[in-house]
Amino acid sequence: MRTFLSPIVLAAVLLVAACSDRSRDAERADTARAHVAISNQSASADATPLAAGDVRIVTTDSGMDLALIGDTISSGLSPYAIAKARHETDTAAVTGTGFGADLEKMVKGTVQKAIGTRVVFPVADVKEVRYDGRTLVFVWEGKPPQVYSSMKVNGKPFLESFAPDDAQRFADAVMARKKGR
Repeated sequence: MRTFLSPIVLAAVLLVAACSDRSRDAERADTARAHVAISNQSASADATPLAAGDVRIVTTDSGMDLALIGDTISSGLSPYAIAKARHETDTAAVTGTGFGADLEKMVKGTVQKAIGTRVVFPVADVKEVRYDGRTLVFVWEGKPPQVYSSMKVNGKPFLESFAPDDAQRFADAVMARKKGR
């Protein structure tokens, strides 16, 4: 391949590989802990309109988001990162012929299909979300899923990667949603 994929595209490929390489036993174990799902939305994350009380926050590097929409919490690539990855993986921009060009189209096509992948779980699975001044803290109903424990953004844990005001706003919105039930 003549071009190198950006870190955002590489992260998307690794996310897909990590999510799709799991065994059925591991998936069943996560399901037993909480109702976590992997969703591959064809539209970008910002295509879902926010209703009253919904909130979407973006990491300080603009690469990932965390959203409370309706009765679900989800996370994935931010609208900015999705747009950038779609541009960088445009298969129509591949030039040349032969095996190299075919391979580049295949890799970029696979990334294109996975760009909208999000981790989704119901608000009901969360007992509490709070911001402790450094990180968002999720307290789960029952056994906690391993949703965010290994996610990193620029070497920093995912739940520490939001601006303090945004993190507090997200925690407040989740708790308000839970009280409104």
